Amino acid sequence: MAKRYFLLLIIGVVSGMTIHAQEVWSLEKCINTALANSLLVERNQISLKSAEIDLTQARHSRYPSLSAGSNVGWNFGRTIDPTRNEFITETFFNNGFNINSSVALYNGGRINKTISQSLTNNKAALWDLEQVKRDIALNVATLYLNILFAKENLAIAENQLSLTNNQADQLKKLIAVGNRPDNEMLDIDAQAATNEQNIVEARNSLSINILNLKQLIRLDPGYNLDIVSPDQVTVDTDPDMVTFDEVYEKALGSQASVTAGEFRLKSAEIGEKIAKSDMYPSIGAGGSIRSNYSNKGFQVTGYNQQIFEQKVIINNQEVTVGFPQEVPIIEKSPYFSQFGDNLSYAVGLSLNMPIYSNYSIRAGIQRAKLNRELASNNLTQIRENLKITVGQALFDARAAKSRYQATEKSRLAQLRLYENAIKRFEIGAVNSFELTRIKTQLETSELNSLVARYNYLFRSKVLDFYLGKPIRLSN
Repeated sequence: MAKRYFLLLIIGVVSGMTIHAQEVWSLEKCINTALANSLLVERNQISLKSAEIDLTQARHSRYPSLSAGSNVGWNFGRTIDPTRNEFITETFFNNGFNINSSVALYNGGRINKTISQSLTNNKAALWDLEQVKRDIALNVATLYLNILFAKENLAIAENQLSLTNNQADQLKKLIAVGNRPDNEMLDIDAQAATNEQNIVEARNSLSINILNLKQLIRLDPGYNLDIVSPDQVTVDTDPDMVTFDEVYEKALGSQASVTAGEFRLKSAEIGEKIAKSDMYPSIGAGGSIRSNYSNKGFQVTGYNQQIFEQKVIINNQEVTVGFPQEVPIIEKSPYFSQFGDNLSYAVGLSLNMPIYSNYSIRAGIQRAKLNRELASNNLTQIRENLKITVGQALFDARAAKSRYQATEKSRLAQLRLYENAIKRFEIGAVNSFELTRIKTQLETSELNSLVARYNYLFRSKVLDFYLGKPIRLSN
């Protein structure tokens, strides 16, 4: 017994030092940290950013496109000089620049419909992210409750050992005065050993649940963590006071997955309209600016007057006649001067009318219809699954409440029985074996009541989740 007391003292001192070094976290902090560190949240945020990019791109489809280009080349043999539009047989270098722009004037409403679809997809991604956050909050609250349960279970185990030690002290006094035989201490020692084993198992369970919480919120396993223990975990919703229809209607409005499914169905409907827009003519406008340079390009810088003589016959006599002509003075045209001299502009309209497209347009419309039917089917499946889970959650909450009430009634009855047995033991009317048996029944009823109470608390929080209430443990 002395060794046992010493061991428990050491455990208590070490535990006190550990708790002192631990950082105590509230449920809100656990949830916020889990959301900040969650890879699933990060993945959905990336999907949301992708949807935002698609929306921005769709909106920019309204604006004209603008592009610029350039070409550089050497030509050999007979070809056309782009600056003079003449055939030449010389090798020459050429360089060109162009700027082009085009805009869709009408395409069957595709741009507006694409913008609407991208906006709808963006909203669906937002609700997907919200659903992930709500699911993580519920998972964190579940593990938080598991830790609270493990703590209370440990406290019960330690209290049971304390009661056993008190019984041992009382039995020693009775043995000392000869009212009890020495061998009755064996029952008490065995009970104390069992209580110590329960304490070890309860501590291990607490450590495992804390580790599970740290893993969920992505903390280092060696991080020294403890949680805030509220004075009393409250039940916000009495499952016997709500109906299935009430919970289901609330769940349809509060569960983000349903809203996301509705937006995806709307997106698929818009996608069908986009596919049908390919059947209509499209009208576009465009313009361009171009210029070229050639190393064979030249420019006229002036004129020289020259007399060109020509022989003619006048009155059967050959006579030489001079004709004055202006002869241009040609110089190589500079690089930048050619771009100004060779500048050209073009504007135009285009019309594209689909007549036969190898069934591609019809196939696109049929695929869009199938996508709409699939989105509708998915939404129906989401609602059906929600109906099943809501019904199960309500049934589980009601069953958990009844079970807790029954186990609590049993615990109180066993407690009264044990208190009466203690009094009878003190006067010698009950031996230690019978007292140990009654105490074991009390311990079992206390554990059953604790398990039932936390199961009821968990089921009530799940019910609150579907009712759209915030996740909290106390008012």
